Amino acid sequence: RLSPRHSSPPRVTASGDSCPPMVRFKNRYLTAEFNWHDGRVDDSLTETGLVGVLRKEMSVNFGDVGGGFFLGSMSLKYWNPVTGLAVVRVGRDIYRQVWASLTLLREINGRAVAVQVTHCGSTLGSSQNAAISRSEIRFDKLLKRGVMPGGERAGAKNTQDASRVIQALQP
Repeated sequence: RLSPRHSSPPRVTASGDSCPPMVRFKNRYLTAEFNWHDGRVDDSLTETGLVGVLRKEMSVNFGDVGGGFFLGSMSLKYWNPVTGLAVVRVGRDIYRQVWASLTLLREINGRAVAVQVTHCGSTLGSSQNAAISRSEIRFDKLLKRGVMPGGERAGAKNTQDASRVIQALQP
């Protein structure tokens, strides 16, 4: 007989004991834009550095417990320092806290920054599409402002490269 909470029959172990069905871990994918107040393109912030900044910000805003939750269910799936675009995978239970920490982030390595979460998706595919469209917009803005390293030709190549990298992301 099925219990009201589970749609599948309980599993039975080799010893004859029943155990609840397996539950998968559900994620949220946050696409965030890092807008530097000085407007410079700087690729000195690496993925490892960004994860450290996010972990520290979670600890500041939500204490040691928040920082611990963050470590267990977070991974940085994509980071492009030229466009300032990131895709962060977090557990569904803490994505609001991570979103708040990203929004409250004001400074990284002495540079003023405003972080805006532009997309929150439950699948990597929806976040990939959002990241590709935002990446194209960001490269166009950099070209118009004249701060794209390598000029217009590099901008077109970087847009294609970024799209290819984003499409290759694995959950």
